[in-house]
Parts: sequence; structure tokens; C-alpha cells
Amino acid sequence: MHPAKIKQQFGSKLKSLSASQSPHRVFSDWLEIAAITLHQLPYHSGELAKDTAFETLEAQYMERVKAYSREKLNSFSEMLSLLILAHNGSYSDFLGEIAGEYELLNKRVGQFFTPYHLCRLLAKVSVGNVRSLVEEKGIVTVCEPAVGAGGLVIATAEEAASQGVDPCAYMQFDCTDVSRDAFNMAYIQLSALGLQAIVRHGNTLSDEYWEHRPTPQLRMFEQWLAPRRKAQQLVQAMQSILAGTSAAEPEACDSLPAYEKSSGQTLFDLEQFAGESLTRKRSPQKLDVVLDRQMDLFG
Repeated sequence: MHPAKIKQQFGSKLKSLSASQSPHRVFSDWLEIAAITLHQLPYHSGELAKDTAFETLEAQYMERVKAYSREKLNSFSEMLSLLILAHNGSYSDFLGEIAGEYELLNKRVGQFFTPYHLCRLLAKVSVGNVRSLVEEKGIVTVCEPAVGAGGLVIATAEEAASQGVDPCAYMQFDCTDVSRDAFNMAYIQLSALGLQAIVRHGNTLSDEYWEHRPTPQLRMFEQWLAPRRKAQQLVQAMQSILAGTSAAEPEACDSLPAYEKSSGQTLFDLEQFAGESLTRKRSPQKLDVVLDRQMDLFG
């Protein structure tokens, strides 16, 4: 289906649902429900064991859907299907465009839409040679402190793909926005594209954070990597013992893929994010690329 047709159908369903209540209210509720739905998928499929994060979000989901009839919830499901279809093999800021075209942005707090072609230009300037970064580091970590709907992050992933680097395998994104709607839009779109990311609802300037949510792809990657990391550490410890030396700085094993050879660590310690919703300060962490602030959907 042509992208314009997908957008038209999505907008038509949104307007139909908004006949008796505020379009912004309906859109915000859909964002909340869709984001939780995507987060819960690997739990419901049995790929992840149900934990505190699952239970907390499941309760929030059930509370949110109470306000809608089965017919309207079916329309919500169809809207999510259209979003997934829009991102099937295609990079775009679908939700950012929807929010801009249907006047769902809060201009009083500086929310605005940046056209995706400008995001592509900014991404090209910001990230440089992604392939060389991957060869040097294994995994490239990218920070976006004002993520909006995720347009600049998506454009960065597309730039990596244009250089022959799979962003789903070799990039991890650390994204923050103070707007709850922006937090949900970014989470939905990055999850739909299969990107590994932590999306945070928080204030970058005051360093306050209310929720941290890893995409399913990041959770699955960490689950896959954990036993291999332990095995590598065990081999290195045995090599040190047999060599009669103390366990010093571990050397990367040449037989491992680049993302396992990096430093034995990825960007995120997922345990600290499990079910977390309280205000907290972040520990500073060195990132490979920091995208310019104020250049995406929400300033």
C-alpha cells in the first residue's frame, strides 16, 4: 500500500474516533495503548519471562482501555497495524507527520514538526562514517536528548543502512523527551522498525526521569548476548589461569562477531530499568554520537 494511502486511512480512523471527544485525547490514549502493546509482545509470546515491568504496564493498559468500546479498540488495533505497515521496509517519521498534519502538537511549549528530509540531512552531518565506527567499537551508541517522535533517530538509522550497516544489529539509541506523547511516539516507531533503544520519559535539562522503557529488540538482544558474554569471560579466565597470569584486561575473541568483540558491554544495564517509574538521576555515560537537540519533532 502506498504511504499516502496508509496515512489517509490512519487519519480517517483517528477522525472517526474523535467524533465525540478531543482528537488529542484519543491520539494520546492510542499512543499509550499501542506503546504498551508493543512492549508486551515478547512476554505474551513466551520469549521473555513476565516480570515487574510487564505487570505494571499490563495494569496501566487495562485501566486505559476501560474508556473505549470493543468497536473503538478494534479501530485502535487497525491503526497500529497501519503504523506497522508504514514502517515495513521503509524509514519515515510517520507519527510525526500525523501529529503535524492533524494539529496534535502543543505549540505553546515549543512542539513543532521537522520534515523528514531535513532529518536525513542532519543525520548525515551528525553521524559521519558509521562503518568505521562499527569497525572500531562493535556497537555504535547514539544519544538523542530531545527525541520527539523519533524522526532524527530514524533518519540516523537510515543513514547507517545507506552505508551498508544494519542499524538493528550494530546501533543502540538512548532517547529522551519531556512530553509523554513524544515518549510514546518514539517508542512505537523505534520498536516498529526493530531498533535497539532505551526510550526515556524525562527532562534532559534537569536530569530527572520518570520512566525508562527498552524496546523489545534491545531486551531480546541482551537476553541472547548474556550467556555468550559469560562463556567468553569463562574462557578468558581459564586462559589466564593456564598462562599463570592474573585475570587482567580481557582480550576480544576473534571468533566472535563484532558486537561481541566490542567491550563485553552494551549501552544499557537493563536491570535498573525493570519496572522503574520513579524520578531518578541518570549516571553519565560516554556515547559515540550525540544528535543535535531542538532539531526533531519536539524542541
